[in-house]
Amino acid sequence: MLELADRHDLGSCAETREGSSPSFPTNPRFKRNAKLKIEAQARDDHQMRLVVEFEEDIFEKFKHLAARKISESSRVPGFRPGKAPYDMVRRLYGDKAISEQAIELLIDDRYADVLKEADLKPSGPGALDEIVSLEPLKLAFMVPLAPVVTLGDYRSLRLDYQPKEISDQDVEEFIDRIRRNYSTVEPVERPAQEGDLVYVSVNGKITDPDEGQEAEISKDTPYSIIIEPEDKPRTTAWPFPGFDRLLIGKSANDNFSVDHVFPEDARQEDLRNKHVSYQVNVQTVKAVVMPEVTDEFAQSLSDFTSAENMRTSIRQHLEEEAKSAYDQDYYTQILDKVRESSAIKYPPQVLEEETERTLADFKHNLEHQKMDLDTYLKVSKLENATFMDQTIKPAAIRRLERSLVMEEIARSEKINLDMTRLDEVVTTTMEELRQGENQGTKKKRAVPSNLTGAVTIEAANRLMNRQILEKLKSIATGQAEQVFSETASVETTTSGETTSSGETTSTGEDTEETPMDTPEAGLEDQRPEENSAATETESK
Repeated sequence: MLELADRHDLGSCAETREGSSPSFPTNPRFKRNAKLKIEAQARDDHQMRLVVEFEEDIFEKFKHLAARKISESSRVPGFRPGKAPYDMVRRLYGDKAISEQAIELLIDDRYADVLKEADLKPSGPGALDEIVSLEPLKLAFMVPLAPVVTLGDYRSLRLDYQPKEISDQDVEEFIDRIRRNYSTVEPVERPAQEGDLVYVSVNGKITDPDEGQEAEISKDTPYSIIIEPEDKPRTTAWPFPGFDRLLIGKSANDNFSVDHVFPEDARQEDLRNKHVSYQVNVQTVKAVVMPEVTDEFAQSLSDFTSAENMRTSIRQHLEEEAKSAYDQDYYTQILDKVRESSAIKYPPQVLEEETERTLADFKHNLEHQKMDLDTYLKVSKLENATFMDQTIKPAAIRRLERSLVMEEIARSEKINLDMTRLDEVVTTTMEELRQGENQGTKKKRAVPSNLTGAVTIEAANRLMNRQILEKLKSIATGQAEQVFSETASVETTTSGETTSSGETTSTGEDTEETPMDTPEAGLEDQRPEENSAATETESK
C-alpha cells in the first residue's frame, strides 16, 4: 500500500517527474465545494476503508498538471523543458504514466478534504489501498483511526498503599555489605565456618547427559565463595544454591563429593532436570575481618559526620529506594486493573510504532551492559521472531495501553499540567547542566535552546505522568472520595444560613456543585517512578 505521508511513485514512469510546465494551466483553481462520493467501510482492526469517487473534470485537470510535470522533467524532442503540449506528452509517455502521476498529485491536494468530509480523526498517515477504477476515478484509502479508550468503573477501584518500612536490621545489613567491601582476609588453620572465604577447585560431570551433550561441565575450576548465613542464601550461587553451606567444617586440602539434581526451572537451561556429580577440593580457608562501625569508619566513607549520621543517611536512602520500587509496582497494578476493565481500540500502525520504540529501548539497555541484540539472542538461545513475539510485542502492548489509559484518565479527571512545578523542575535541571558544563572553566557557557526544549518536554511528560498516577492513587486509597465528602460538607454548610426554626435561607449567591465524577483533591507532590507506566518495557 502507498503511504500518504512518505509516498513512493505509483509507477516506474513517474520516478523523476518534478516541476511544472507553462504549456498547461498554472495554479488551477479547482472547485473544492464539490461533494465527494465516499463509501466508508469500518474494519475490525480499528481502521476505516474509504472508497472515494472523484468527478471526471477534477481528474482531467490533474492529468494536465501531471503532463506538465512530466514535460518539465523529461525530454520531448523539438520542445524546451516544460513547453511540450499535452497531446505530445501523452503520445510519448502514455496515458498510464500521466494517470499515475495525476493520482499522486490529486492525493496530495485532496486527501485532507477526504478526511474532513468523512469526518475522521486518523492516528497517523493513511495509505492508498487500491485504485478501484479510472473511469470514473475511484480510490480506496486505508485510514488508521485515532485510539479510543472507554474507561471502566475505575472510581470504584481500591488498593491499599502500604510501602515497606525499613527496620534497624535492614540498615545494619546494608552497613555490613559496606563493611565487607572494606574487609580484609586472613588465612586460618581451622575448619571453615559461617562468614569465611573459602577457595575451592571444582570438577563436575552430568551423569545422564543427552545425546550429543558434553558430560563434563567443569574441570578443575577455581572458585572462591563466602559462606552466607543460613537464613540469607544466595539464590544465584555457583555451582548451585546452598553449595557454600556444604563447606562448613571443611579444612584446607579436604576433598569431598556431592551430587545435585537441578530443578526444571534452573537458570542454566542445559542443566534442567540433570543429575550432576561434583568433586571438590578445598584449597584455602580465610577469615573475613570486617572493620568496626565507628565514627572514624563512617567519616572515611563519605561526608558522614558520625556512625549515627551514617545510619540515618542509609535509612533515608533505603526508604527512598523501597518507596520507589513499591510505587512502581503499585502504580503498575492500578493501571493494569483499569486497563483490564476498559475497552481499548487502536489500529495496528500504532502498535507497530510502539513496538519499534520498545525494541529501541531494549537495545539501548543492552548497550549499557556492553551487549548487542544478536549477542543477547545467542546467549538466550532465542530466534529473533520468537523474541519479538514473546518479549517485545507483549511489552509494547502493555506500554501502549497503559499510556492510552493514562491519557484518557487525564481527560476524564481534567488534570492539567502544573506549570509552576514544571518551571521549577526545568530551572533546577538546567542549572545543574550549566554547572556541569562550566565545571573547571571560568567562563559560563550558554545552554543550547534545543537542549532546553528537550529538558522541558521530558520534565513535562514525567510531571504529567506523576500527576495522573497520584490521582489514581488518591482514588484507589479512598482519599479522593474523602476529600470530595469533606468539600461537599463545607459547601452545604456555607451555601445558606440556618434559622432558629431550622429553615435554610439563601445567601443570595449562586453556588456551583462539585460533580461526583471529577473531585479535585490537593495531592502531595511525590517523586515519580523512574520507569513510568508510559515507558515500561518489560514489567509484567
